[in-house]
Amino acid sequence: MAEESKKPTPAPTNPDPNDSIGSEFWDFIFDSFPPWIGEIGAFILVLFGILSLLSVFNVAGDAFITNAWANAITTAFGYGSIIVSIGILCLGIALFLPNMGIEIQFPLYRVVATEVWFLSTQALMHLFVSGTFEMRALARSGKGGGLVGWALSAPIVELIGSFPVSLFYLFAFAISFAMMIGVTHSNLKQFLEATESVFLKLSERLAEEPNRNRVRRRNERLKREAAIRYRASRSGNALDPVLSTPILHIKPNLDHLPPSLRKPSKSKGESADEKGDIGLGEHPLFNRAIEDEKKRIIGEVIQQPKRKTGTVQESYQEVRRPDGRIKRYFSLSAIKETKKSIKRKADAPPLTLLADVPLKIPNETEINTNVVLIENTLLEFDIDIDVIDVQVGPTVTQYAVRPYREGKDDEKVDRTRISKIASYQSDLALSLSSKRLRIEAPVPGTNFVGIEVPNKVPSLVALRSVYESQDYQSTLKKAKNPLIVPLGRDVAGNPFAVDFASMPHTLVAGTTGSGKSVCLAAIVMALVLDNTPDELQMVLLDPKMVELSRFNGLPHLLGPVETDGERIIGVLRWCTREMDRRYKLLETAGVRNISLYNEKQAEKGRDAEPLPYILIMIDEVGDLMMNYGEDTEHHLTRLAQMARAVGMHMIVATQRPSVDVLTGLIKANFPGRIAFSVASSVDSRVILDASGAESLLGNGDMLFLASDASGPKRIQGCFVSDDEVRQMVQHWRDWASKKQAQGDTAEKPRAPWEKSLTKLELLSETDDLLAEALEAVIRARQASATMLQKHLNIGYPRAARIMDLLFELGAIGPPEPGGKMRRVLISATQRDPLSLVAERHNRQNISSPSAEYADEDDDDDFHNDDDLLDEDEPI
Repeated sequence: MAEESKKPTPAPTNPDPNDSIGSEFWDFIFDSFPPWIGEIGAFILVLFGILSLLSVFNVAGDAFITNAWANAITTAFGYGSIIVSIGILCLGIALFLPNMGIEIQFPLYRVVATEVWFLSTQALMHLFVSGTFEMRALARSGKGGGLVGWALSAPIVELIGSFPVSLFYLFAFAISFAMMIGVTHSNLKQFLEATESVFLKLSERLAEEPNRNRVRRRNERLKREAAIRYRASRSGNALDPVLSTPILHIKPNLDHLPPSLRKPSKSKGESADEKGDIGLGEHPLFNRAIEDEKKRIIGEVIQQPKRKTGTVQESYQEVRRPDGRIKRYFSLSAIKETKKSIKRKADAPPLTLLADVPLKIPNETEINTNVVLIENTLLEFDIDIDVIDVQVGPTVTQYAVRPYREGKDDEKVDRTRISKIASYQSDLALSLSSKRLRIEAPVPGTNFVGIEVPNKVPSLVALRSVYESQDYQSTLKKAKNPLIVPLGRDVAGNPFAVDFASMPHTLVAGTTGSGKSVCLAAIVMALVLDNTPDELQMVLLDPKMVELSRFNGLPHLLGPVETDGERIIGVLRWCTREMDRRYKLLETAGVRNISLYNEKQAEKGRDAEPLPYILIMIDEVGDLMMNYGEDTEHHLTRLAQMARAVGMHMIVATQRPSVDVLTGLIKANFPGRIAFSVASSVDSRVILDASGAESLLGNGDMLFLASDASGPKRIQGCFVSDDEVRQMVQHWRDWASKKQAQGDTAEKPRAPWEKSLTKLELLSETDDLLAEALEAVIRARQASATMLQKHLNIGYPRAARIMDLLFELGAIGPPEPGGKMRRVLISATQRDPLSLVAERHNRQNISSPSAEYADEDDDDDFHNDDDLLDEDEPI
């Protein structure tokens, strides 16, 4: 044994010298690193992970390196770049933990499971996000699973389809995730046992739930009944022996229905009431059951007493609610449409051109059911109110709610703040199943709060029905100007008329499709129903190109409907000159407005030439403000400030009621406002200076604010169809043709602004300030180069050149001796003097192309021109 132990250990056969050299080399390399190199690496990984997260979420700003890294990582991993960034951060933290005495045991199989889970996640993200998108393009854009997810999913999808691939990766995701978090066989068994016990307890709880719900509902009912008894005893009302709770959801009594219409019971625990659900909601018997239940909720009509309201004896019915309260029953039998026919003008178009659509109103059951729902909803919040009146309109019904009750000796008790009632707007809308509900607290000029509830079936308001109503005809008979228009019907269904002459100018605003263009068309139709072209003329400007163009051909139009923006600005410029011409006529006649001027002209007899009213209508002024803001605002403001006295009135519409379109200068001169449905309360405040338009229903539902009103009034606007417009335009065309054939009227000339627009082209070829210079010398009644320098802020050479051009056009006389001011040969009261200058220039060029305006005879001929000498010529 000793001998054997003394034997030397045999050397290994064929030793590899590279092994010893390689191990020694790497040992030397590792030993050369300092001991804190691991902490430095961990710190770098933590920092790099944080920067990666900031780059992925674009928090780092526009830095080049972070943007480049974010693009690279998102292109490679897509949405998985977040997981990669978190993984880098977690790896750095894991390298720190051993230095803190924390050892993490993460075997190799869990590392492999983590890798499989990440790759499965990338593939699933690319499959689920792709949808109908091309998978390669999705990867390039950095979405889904990026290039990694595309590489794992796209080739296999091309072979076997997306559904099997999704199932495969879902299975791999679940298995790898379980292995990653360390789920073992015993853990899985415990989880299944716990899940089974939870399901058993949940099934037992669900089996007992019907009984618990019945007990809870009974306890709540008893509490509410006790509260109702207390309030009724305090107010002195007698109660029925059987009390009922405020019912917010109607459930019909189906005892009289055949069993075939009822659904079978789902479980043994259902009560008899739950077995009463029927299977056919649209069956007539079901509808009758609903109506019967509504009548039961409303209560029993007990009497028809005489109730005194002020000095008027008013008779109405009362009902006793199921809880014993005595309330008013609202009957709609007194609501009748009264029509009145009056003698119309011989030239007026027949009313048969308009469609006669009757007004539809809700039934009494719907109205009184809503009354009960309003009372009971507020009663649940301890607000005991009375609905004292109901105003039934075509679109909404207004319920007048009095926020207090009158006690003995005129002592008012149970007062409630109206702001408290208004705060429950959402609760009332939920109870009434209303899409939009508006509360007017209080209604101006009254002592009640108005709750406006949309009708389940809104009614169409036809123009003819409003026009033929007795109220409107009475208003029309008393009218002193032709600008009376039936705007629509209010919340009480009464016709509502507007005098645009007293407005005197109106802004119309609302979103697309809210009814602006239909309202403008109805206004035009109403105006041409009663007025001939001698009484009313219109200027229609339509940047939208399709809405007002339907009225082309009406003899009431001064010219065709203008749709081009530059021409519209020219028309507005002509309107300002026409306003100035009319003011000169009023000054000459010694009167202060168009009514007195026409009365004075009527005294002259047959030679009288009264001034017609002019209505200027612009549909979508926002487009003009966007392209020609300065010119549009200038002309609109000037017309709005001064055009009222000379019979020129404006209606301006826009679908963008913002401060850059409806500027403060424009709003200050347009006191009349019509607001249709808008997107937000901010837009409502721009047009109305108050909120409320955001609660409108659209389709002609509007808020009208007059210049002298304390608050807006809700109106449902009139509707006119394309066929009605077509027939009305054709009637007036035939009328104009017949008048011309009889020789009563001359052929209608071109638009009065057409020569001005042609003149602009002429003047633009010479000097762009020539038009302003001509206006300046006409106002000053004298001309010189020095004066033009002062007015136009230009140099002397250009002013002298403009003087020569004016002389060539025949607008001013030749140079006076001694350097005196030149004579102005055109009067400010003439019909569009700028157009007459252009016309004179054209005639001279045609008759004698080489003629010179410096000839004195030409000046004398200019003075003898009939068109230029007739200073009072009408439009």
